[in-house]
Amino acid sequence: MMNTYSPQGYLDLITTPPNYHRPVDVAPEYQPGDTIITQNLNPLSHTRLPRYARGKKGVIVANYGACVFPDALVAHQQEKPQYVYLVKFSAAELWGETNDNFSVHLSVWSDYIQGKTEEATHG
Repeated sequence: MMNTYSPQGYLDLITTPPNYHRPVDVAPEYQPGDTIITQNLNPLSHTRLPRYARGKKGVIVANYGACVFPDALVAHQQEKPQYVYLVKFSAAELWGETNDNFSVHLSVWSDYIQGKTEEATHG
């Protein structure tokens, strides 16, 4: 059966962003300032971790809170909520550039993080 909407209902549907934040019962594992390394994964399906950022070091800038994990939602129809961090990667770390004048910030879900590293990152 097809959903039907009034004109206002349709407008509300397309202009109200969905809320993917979820409550979780665990504290965040990482804090702003932590240097982390991302997983070097090669899934057969959907992932939000770009290939150029896999197995790379970055610095946690912020914690966005816990959100639905898109990989699990697409593959298993389960939300698997987890923390999402804003992570800063230097150009040199991502692409081996000798020019370190810019950086890239990515939203990184907890499952994409291998762990903390004590090594300094370009930054």
